[in-house]
Amino acid sequence: YGRSVSIISNAFRFTSIFRNFSENQVLKEFNLSFSGFTVMWVLWVWGDLETAKLTKNAGIAKSTLTGILITLEKHGYCQRLAHPNDARRVVVHINKPGEELMAKVFSKYHKIEDVAVSELTSDEFETTIDSLRTMLHTMEEFTNKDNS
Repeated sequence: YGRSVSIISNAFRFTSIFRNFSENQVLKEFNLSFSGFTVMWVLWVWGDLETAKLTKNAGIAKSTLTGILITLEKHGYCQRLAHPNDARRVVVHINKPGEELMAKVFSKYHKIEDVAVSELTSDEFETTIDSLRTMLHTMEEFTNKDNS
């Protein structure tokens, strides 16, 4: 096997450790799963989104989103609304309590992000950003080519 195995397996291990740690140390305090946090983060950053775009940006399946939204709506963090131009489509809106939640959660979450990159030199930091962005774009093009 080539060197790619090392990069992909380390990326997988890193994201698993990061996800588990952030769920246990930060997100559970706010009754959020990592997927729930991701959905809220996407809404917080991008604002109202149709469910199809939300699933894509959060990296989750539509069936998974439905369960997450039920939980988030129960807490008043967001709500599903009919699309203004097409009642068959649904838009998800972040509510004021959801925005307040994200302001609290994200500052704590961001501290874990800072710890994760704290041992990188300035050059390693920039190289990692560029390398991950290149890998992301490569996979987006590769997977979009298969879906078209």
